[in-house]
Amino acid sequence: MKSLFTLIVSLLLTGYAFAQEPIKSTAEYNGQKYPCYIIEYNLPPDETENVIKNKLKSEGYKADNSKGYLVYRNVRLQNLDSAEAQDVFFKIDRKSRKEKDKSLVTMISAKAGLIPSDKVKGAKMVAEIDPSSNAVPFLNSFQSGINLQSYNLAVSDQESVVGKAEKKLKSLQDDSAKLVKKINGYQSDLEANKKDQQKQLDEIAKQKALLDQTRAKRPSE
Repeated sequence: MKSLFTLIVSLLLTGYAFAQEPIKSTAEYNGQKYPCYIIEYNLPPDETENVIKNKLKSEGYKADNSKGYLVYRNVRLQNLDSAEAQDVFFKIDRKSRKEKDKSLVTMISAKAGLIPSDKVKGAKMVAEIDPSSNAVPFLNSFQSGINLQSYNLAVSDQESVVGKAEKKLKSLQDDSAKLVKKINGYQSDLEANKKDQQKQLDEIAKQKALLDQTRAKRPSE
């Protein structure tokens, strides 16, 4: 039990170590480039997406899917912008082929209505819009949910390892019981064989005695 606790604590500390501050960048949505922030989370993309969806669901919002983004329009989130409704877009990708357990989350956010729903044609420049005022702390606010899910996955994975180990032990114990049963059967057969050999020796001795008696009765010439 102690080793499992140590493992989980280690995984959680690792999760915090990989939690990086969001970096400002640009991302394309529906033909237009927008200012955005990108953050790395120490969690697989599917799990990261669930954390984001669940957090926004707890605030009363459900995502639409558009062009590879989770789209939340006209949302009012106290820790994103308390004054005005916002449009928020999340794109969640695996960090790399080798680092499939890590996610890169791109977030585009702006005042509601500034990001058009229709495709923008011929756009070459980055849209002149400002990200939501609290975009960075808002992205960071998902970290506690990321850490909790990382913990849950660590526990689940370790439970799976323990379950497999216990299953293997049970299989070995069953095999052992079968072998003991076979050995007992062989021992019983061996004892029976020894008795049969002794009976056969007695029978041979008896028949040899009769043979000697028969030979002794050879008629005289």
